[in-house]
Amino acid sequence: MAGHIVHDARRERSPLGRLVILLAAVLSALILVTTVGGWTAYEYFGAQIHRIRLGLGDDRPADAASGTRNFLLVGSDSRAGTGGEYESQGAVTDERSDTTMLAHLDADGTTTMVSFPRDTLVRIPGHGRGKINSAITIGGPSLLIRTIENLTDIKIDHYVSIDLAGFKAMTDAVGGVTVCVRPLPGGGRSNLYDPWSQWRGRVGENRLSGEQALAFVRQRHGLPDNDFDRIRRQQQFIGAVFTQATSSGVLTNPVRLENLLHAATKALTVDDGTSMNDLRALATRLRGMSADQIRFETIPVHAPTPAEGGNALGELPRFGSVQLYEPITLEKFLAPLRGRPSRAAAPAVSPSPTVPPAKVTVDVYNGAGVSGLATSAAAALDRAGFQVGPARTWRAGVQRTTQVRYHPGAVQAARTVQAAVPGSTLQQDATVPAGRVSLVLGTAFEVDTITAAPTPAGAAAGAAAGPTTAGSPAGASVGAASGGATAPATPAPASTPAPATTAAELTSRCTY
Repeated sequence: MAGHIVHDARRERSPLGRLVILLAAVLSALILVTTVGGWTAYEYFGAQIHRIRLGLGDDRPADAASGTRNFLLVGSDSRAGTGGEYESQGAVTDERSDTTMLAHLDADGTTTMVSFPRDTLVRIPGHGRGKINSAITIGGPSLLIRTIENLTDIKIDHYVSIDLAGFKAMTDAVGGVTVCVRPLPGGGRSNLYDPWSQWRGRVGENRLSGEQALAFVRQRHGLPDNDFDRIRRQQQFIGAVFTQATSSGVLTNPVRLENLLHAATKALTVDDGTSMNDLRALATRLRGMSADQIRFETIPVHAPTPAEGGNALGELPRFGSVQLYEPITLEKFLAPLRGRPSRAAAPAVSPSPTVPPAKVTVDVYNGAGVSGLATSAAAALDRAGFQVGPARTWRAGVQRTTQVRYHPGAVQAARTVQAAVPGSTLQQDATVPAGRVSLVLGTAFEVDTITAAPTPAGAAAGAAAGPTTAGSPAGASVGAASGGATAPATPAPASTPAPATTAAELTSRCTY
């Protein structure tokens, strides 16, 4: 078997399409009724949308260029609101971001949808390494946004989420939809009867109510291509909802239209800074799907190679099946969307430390707002050979970048700390007590990236040229992450971005 598995971009494009089409249907219906119904409808339905307050702090990426907006669109696999149905495989107690994408509405009128594969291994601020779709489970939408911003250095302006219960409610609201099921090769019937999702159907056209619609889009077992066939079903179904929701039979029926709007508003969650005008702007762009005006892309990732610790299946111990990224390739991919170089693209190179860790006393401050982070960092620094004071809370607010603050004249000791904490910056501070260094942890800090104690320059002949890290930066390939000069035995595969896909390529008529 090959040493690595090349990422199949289909896995991310398809859920991307189903989320966008559903959002287009929901938002188009909202905009239509508020346009026809005037200010009263605008106020009423705008008030029905669930809004959340985000806690993101002040240390965030720079604002986008004037006229450009970035929406984080999330398709949640939470089953809240389904009454415990469709849980034959065990109750779903946590929310995960089944689909996560960045909708980049550029000032030049173009729209780019960037998908983040849900198994991408990233740094989750304050929580170490993990799959990107687990961020929302750990810390809700705020932590997911901070994770995306930390990865991309692109500021998220708006958050929009739609949950699984929206499938059922919207289908009932439009009076049901029709889907088409293909016969299985060999004449099998496993795609027509599924005890797990409770789907029951027949070959050919099936008219679905909300309950059977939800079962239809959840089936995975018994389909020839498993998850891929489930994704194709979801594409077809959401396309049917979109067609039905915008048909004259719904738009001219006041009862159905009102039911659709109620279902749509209950399915949506947005941040409290997102207005109906913001949703109108997003809807206007999404409605261009039929004219192929939206481009779909996926961040360049690859399965881990043996040199990166991957097994023959491309899995990493502890994390399982994941996708990794090459920092340089990812930066090239994101730069056009960002419109500027990343603020981390050209880090300053500090001189080698000259003070041994054992002679440096560090006070660790939690500036990330994550409970227990300073205590964990203090323990890691102690293991790395430093003298460490008690963990404390930083009173000046949440910050993104980790700072090494030092008393004037103590820059050499500060450099020793900086060398042990990748991504940190030096900051002279006269309020720091003489003989001590303050480490203020930011939201981008990860405990498992603290290095072992580096050897001061010239202190030991034959010492290793670079420090040994406690763990590679999350998601980054080992060769790029370690900073060492030695190349891995088996280089990581090139993380070439998948070709952009247009909206018309994301739908089909009949599925298994």
